[in-house]
Amino acid sequence: MLRVVLLVILYSLSSVSAFAQSYTKKSFEELRVDLRASYAKNPTEALTQLKNILNNDELNPTQKIVMLNYKAWFELEARQFEEAMRTLVLYKNLVQRSDKPSLIYGYYNISGGIYTQLGMYQLAIEHFLKALEHTKKDNKNLAQQTLNNLAEVYLQLGRLDEAEDIYRKYLDYATALKNPLSISISTNNLIKTLIAKQQYAEAKTLALNIIIDLQDNDFKYYLAEAYLLLGEIEQANNDYPLAKQHYEKALSIFQQQGLPEKISQAHFFIAQIYADMGDLNKANTTLALVIASINKQSNLLFVSRVYKFQSSFLESQSLYKQSINAYKKHTNAHTQLVKQQSDVNLAKALAEADSSSKEVEITELTRTKQLKETKAKAFQELSIAITISLLVILFGSFFAVHNIHKREQRLAKTLDELHKTQSQLLEAEKIAALTVLVTGLAHQLNTPIGTAATASSLIEENLKRLSQKFNEKTLSSNDFSKFIQETNEAKDFVINNINRLANIVEEFKALSVSIAPDIPMRVIPLKTFIADRVTTLQNHFKKHISFNVIGTEVSIPTYPSIVSDVIKTLIINAYEHGFVHTDDALITIEISVVNNHAVIIFQDNGSGIDDKILKDIFTPFYSTNMGGNHLGLGLNIVFNAVKQSLNGNICAEPCKLGACFKIVLPLNGPVETL
Repeated sequence: MLRVVLLVILYSLSSVSAFAQSYTKKSFEELRVDLRASYAKNPTEALTQLKNILNNDELNPTQKIVMLNYKAWFELEARQFEEAMRTLVLYKNLVQRSDKPSLIYGYYNISGGIYTQLGMYQLAIEHFLKALEHTKKDNKNLAQQTLNNLAEVYLQLGRLDEAEDIYRKYLDYATALKNPLSISISTNNLIKTLIAKQQYAEAKTLALNIIIDLQDNDFKYYLAEAYLLLGEIEQANNDYPLAKQHYEKALSIFQQQGLPEKISQAHFFIAQIYADMGDLNKANTTLALVIASINKQSNLLFVSRVYKFQSSFLESQSLYKQSINAYKKHTNAHTQLVKQQSDVNLAKALAEADSSSKEVEITELTRTKQLKETKAKAFQELSIAITISLLVILFGSFFAVHNIHKREQRLAKTLDELHKTQSQLLEAEKIAALTVLVTGLAHQLNTPIGTAATASSLIEENLKRLSQKFNEKTLSSNDFSKFIQETNEAKDFVINNINRLANIVEEFKALSVSIAPDIPMRVIPLKTFIADRVTTLQNHFKKHISFNVIGTEVSIPTYPSIVSDVIKTLIINAYEHGFVHTDDALITIEISVVNNHAVIIFQDNGSGIDDKILKDIFTPFYSTNMGGNHLGLGLNIVFNAVKQSLNGNICAEPCKLGACFKIVLPLNGPVETL
């Protein structure tokens, strides 16, 4: 879907380009056609070709913007997210300095695509909405495509009514245009939404009809996608043999087209069918094919889903040790996804900082060149040279002070944003860790800010003294030379401290972790559900652990897989940290109802948690055992799952023996919010 949208964007970019003599409109269009053809044959070679084109000085600024948009798109398709984000920052800077500000649409749209691929759905929505602001007036087609991207995010978040409304409107739009490809894509998207809403009859009718159109138009890729959807429908209807036939048809098409990721996806669906049919050998064999295909370039959301299914599948076969290992791989995939998300944000921040530094460097190099030219003229006409030099220095110093003031404003804005982030984290009850972070950052910033201000004052004082001597006609060459030397030193001092400030700020960027449910919400008997889950875990560990699930039985609508993962992670956390020196390990889980909320008290009799660090344990990357294989993300992921996905609260409470966690969930279930 995103690939089609990006093609539309690139056509729009080319239609507004003002081409230089080196590339006429016709020759540049030929270049773009050749580039797209190369990408269709070999994406890696196309990306290399594109990099060579960007190194060509014959490109004018607008043509370079078009090529950068291609590059960001190619890198996104290749899952090179950090490189794509750096390219987009450069693209954004060039657009802002161009006479085509509407091209900023490409920045927001591709950024939204990156965040969607990484599961950072809130950021994806924000960027798609900004992209939409730049399309409604100028290009109705791009506006519809952007809404389609937004609906894809809504579908992932479970906002099914909103997604369905957008997909139906887009289908009507594509039908009015009589565009077979757009009709096919939008129909497939609508089918996905109907499946998520369990409206299988309408979904099946649409799928059967669109398959005929896809075959007539020879749209093989989307035909395979339609077979996958039809397989999901039949699987939901418990017609496993027919579902398997549809999945195998999709697999055959993906194999013909040489699409490794889609081949793995089809094999995964087939493995699930074998599991549902009770054919354990074929299920294990097919699942092994999927796992063997996983590599560094794989979609981590898909990898996590595969290992989670494997864990449950092995558990159903009473293979508890293997199930634990698979679940750890599932957790590790989530951890890698968190790291990938933070790496992309860091790449973006560093690219923006580097861009700002280069702008300052260009300004300073230009000013230095002017000063050298003025000094050369001073050997011929000293009085004229001094006058010219004074003007240059006065204007240069004015702009230096002005730039310093602007940088100070940016730093103040950054501090303000950090304080806002602190407030948001406090409201989400992510403990008070950010208070210490912001305090430390403010302490780190005080010294370079004070130093920069002092140097700025020195420049201003030297200017006044020099102006006074000049007006009194007592200015000598030595005075002027000394002024130049001292001012340059002060200027370098200011720039060094400003760069130091920028580096400090970037080092204090925060991580954003999002966990989204992967199955529909349903009503579960909470006490029975938790009791069943912990029973299956009793033989998972080398050390025996006793479980005692007590309290009130209460039924609540929720996401069972997330509740299960939260309890499982807390148990693993107790096993790895609390029961190291405990022989009679016991975990007690008590359920009660308080003020329209279900309250879960998770208590173990392990070594416990020091009261001094209770406020820190949910903080990302906090761990009391950083020297081991612990990254300090487990409890942070649990926190985000309870807070964001289940719309509840979790805290660690002081206790005399062991560790105690309190989870509060609303009886009316999670409420989706932006």
